Amino acid sequence: MVLFISHKMKRTIVVRRDYLQFVSKYRRFEKRHSNMSVHCSPCFQNLSEGDVVTIGQCRPLSKTVKFNVLEHQPTKNKSLNVKKIFRVF
Repeated sequence: MVLFISHKMKRTIVVRRDYLQFVSKYRRFEKRHSNMSVHCSPCFQNLSEGDVVTIGQCRPLSKTVKFNVLEHQPTKNKSLNVKKIFRVF
């Protein structure tokens, strides 16, 4: 499950994947994220920034798009800044 950030492209959205990376020197976890381009089928028309989407891997559709949107869960609190939230689970 990833966080939906932007939909400036046609039928392609940008999602943010948050994860924890273990640093063995300090024996702690650090927060990291990666942005991915994901194909969004026309049946998902009511997406808004901050929604949680489930994605699945597919064949390469373009140079950067290798995932599809499978499920959409609307967000409950729309007032948060989407690009700065760290959401692991």
